[in-house]
Amino acid sequence: MGSMGSPITVGVLGATGAVGHSVVQGLLSSEFNFVRIHPATLFRIVSLTRQSSVGSAINENLRKEGLDIVGYDLAQPQDILVNKLRGIDVLISCMNWENLHLQKHWVEPAKLAGVKRFIPSEWVAPTPPGVSNVQDAKLDVMATIQRAHLPYTVIDVGCWYEVFVPKIPSGRSDHAHWGLIDHRIVDDGNQKFALVDQLDIGRYVACIITDPRTINKRIFAYTEVLSMNEIWNTMAIASGEEPIKDHVSSKSQEFEPLNNHAKSDMSRSRSKNLKHLLRIIPKDFKAIRRSRIL
Repeated sequence: MGSMGSPITVGVLGATGAVGHSVVQGLLSSEFNFVRIHPATLFRIVSLTRQSSVGSAINENLRKEGLDIVGYDLAQPQDILVNKLRGIDVLISCMNWENLHLQKHWVEPAKLAGVKRFIPSEWVAPTPPGVSNVQDAKLDVMATIQRAHLPYTVIDVGCWYEVFVPKIPSGRSDHAHWGLIDHRIVDDGNQKFALVDQLDIGRYVACIITDPRTINKRIFAYTEVLSMNEIWNTMAIASGEEPIKDHVSSKSQEFEPLNNHAKSDMSRSRSKNLKHLLRIIPKDFKAIRRSRIL
């Protein structure tokens, strides 16, 4: 595994979700010719899905695209999970934040099955420990992977474009507006930060998992670097309206690390917004894509 043209079998946990869909489509469309199963290639993708969902419409669509659909039940003995993972070179987790802890059930079976690389579920901009219970759960999973001496690659990505959709006076952008992101512009609004389109993530994954230099490394993948002013200006140009702005100082936004109760409340709020917004990609708000991987 690792050199261009070498056979790679990829297992995906959570292939039916939003990020999982991006990863699968990125592999399917990549120049590395991942998946289509026919005599000319040995490359393939295995979608590991809950046994109860094997026959779902989403999995049927994945099967039509050339994926193998393999059902699992975490209540089964470990040996069964090991057998399901045999022959898989790269195991990619796209589990949602509510199920991050379930990744730990796959670490030891992956090690025993000879999986050459585990990609834990990240897929958002990294945050420091102690701020979010989601990040703390990811660190716990990472510790489990490292204790097992299972080769890994952590893929951090930029903030999602889909999150930063400014409101405009007419309300035309309200349907795609992220509930936890409002009209505040921090300081002068010129601080740049990395962003990524959800649909680009899979293409980056295809590049990263075929590069042996990324084993046991943390990779940062992003598409564009913009400031909040530039994002707001993009919306102004696309919509012909001036987005709402409220400049605030960074000092006024400082806060203490959240306690467990506060983190739980924030997670419930985030869950409500995720369900309604993450699959919305406003076609009027697309920054120019310049593909980069650091």
